[in-house]
Amino acid sequence: MKILLGLILCLTFQVIFLESSFALVDSNVREFLENRVNKWPEIYLPNFKFSDTSKDLIYPKWFEGSWLVLSQDISNDSQEPVIYKVNFFKNDSDLIVGNRAKNSESIGKAIFGETLIKVVNDPNSINNQITYLKDDFYIDSRITGRNQIQDDKIFFADELVIQTVYKQGAARVNQVETISKFQQCDSEQLEIIDSQKNDICGLQYVATYGSKVGDPSIHAIKTNKYKLTFKFIEN
Repeated sequence: MKILLGLILCLTFQVIFLESSFALVDSNVREFLENRVNKWPEIYLPNFKFSDTSKDLIYPKWFEGSWLVLSQDISNDSQEPVIYKVNFFKNDSDLIVGNRAKNSESIGKAIFGETLIKVVNDPNSINNQITYLKDDFYIDSRITGRNQIQDDKIFFADELVIQTVYKQGAARVNQVETISKFQQCDSEQLEIIDSQKNDICGLQYVATYGSKVGDPSIHAIKTNKYKLTFKFIEN
């Protein structure tokens, strides 16, 4: 009986310790993300202390389905907004993830038009993707850092990607950080509206750092801030 009681107490303390550890990590990540946004646009290459690129970005359940996105560059009101479709679905673990290749292709079509041929995911890694364009032009994208908080009321994440652009035998490396912060536009109406999903509103911060990979002293050489609105299309 004493052995069994000791085992139960040990397991209980382990659960408490793990929950405390997860809460601490999430708190630290939240602080990191808030700090990135508060310092914007005066930011340097991020140092992801709690990065875990073995796991995909997880979205709140209200992201599931297909959406029409309107993206407006806040720093340039004269620029026409970019409009594209995105899709989010349940994976084998019943978690909501983005359809990375399809979403990237949709965004690419909105930006590059008919120049874009296709976007292909690496079957062995959720972090690698290749964008093929006309005239033997392609972009190899590799995510090297990822942080996000786990919160059903908000999606808040940061990713750093190394993009290698290949064209006519030449290659150019660039690092791009994307911070995304989204929430439901009218969360107080959720219980009233049953047949129509609420719009999703948010901001996306994009910083470009150039080719010096891993140098924390690099200041962003270009920053853009976008206002995004998601309109629900279908499940």
